[in-house]
Formats: sequence, structure tokens, C-alpha cells
Amino acid sequence: MKALLKYLVDLCLLRAGPQDLPASSTLLILFTLLNVLVSLVMIVDARLGFFPALLESLFEAALLLSTLYLGLKYRGDPSRFVQSASALMGSGLLLGLAALPLVSWSQKSDSTEAGLLLLVLVIWSLVVMGHILRHTFDLRFNLGLGLALLYTMIAWNLTFKLFPVVT
Repeated sequence: MKALLKYLVDLCLLRAGPQDLPASSTLLILFTLLNVLVSLVMIVDARLGFFPALLESLFEAALLLSTLYLGLKYRGDPSRFVQSASALMGSGLLLGLAALPLVSWSQKSDSTEAGLLLLVLVIWSLVVMGHILRHTFDLRFNLGLGLALLYTMIAWNLTFKLFPVVT
């Protein structure tokens, strides 16, 4: 467990890549379930509805995993899926855990500091995703970052259309 946490920290600090993780379906399932759970807590905290938050969390995980799988299949290298998906889910889990107190803080007060810290965390999550995609698809870092940004913009757009924020 300690080795997995160290790996996730190293991954989020760009010192490790998805290829450094064992290709374990069990690990992928564990990271995905924990990622969905953290996302669920974050969305319920922000939107105050369990079932819609659960659907949104599951949708986000399924969209990321299916997009990654289709990209790897198109490229002709689906064997990288388990490691890359585990890295994306694991880094999302760690960054999501870091975001939880910030989301709670920003919900309880209109704090500019909380909003700025969340923005920094979102930007860093894009950098981490770009790093993972760079290794996954053998790209230069700027292309990996561009793919991460493109995916995130499309995913947010789809998510906001399917799960509108009700105030």
C-alpha cells in the first residue's frame, strides 16, 4: 500500500509514468472505484444530490476509460490500457483527495483563495494527465498536454450538458 501511494505521488510529480505500474486489472478496478467514490463525495458536496452525483461520477469514469481504450485501439496498442487507465484513475484519485477540502472550503465561503487553489489543482491535473498521455501514446509532452486539455474541455462540456448544475 505504501509503495502504491509513493507511486501515485511520484506520478503526480511527473517522476513516474504509467509504465512503472504493474498491469493489474485488480488495481485498475480498485483505483476506479475509489476515484468514483471521491468524485461522488465532491459532487454531492457541491450539488447536494446522491443519485445524480453517482450517475455523474460513473459517467466521468466511463468516459475517460472508454476514450482511452478507443484511442489505444485506434493506435493499435490496446495492451497499454490497464497501466495507463490505472495511472489516470490513480492520479485522479490522489488529486481528487487533495481537492476535497478545497471544494468544501469554496462551498462554505466565497473565498478567492480556495478558488485560486482549485484552479491551480485543475491546471496541475491537466499537466499530470498530459504526462500520462505522453507516455501512453509516445508523444511529446506538449502534445500530451494538448490532448489532456482537449479531452477535459469536451468531457466538461458533455458533463455539464448531461448533468446541469441546479441552484
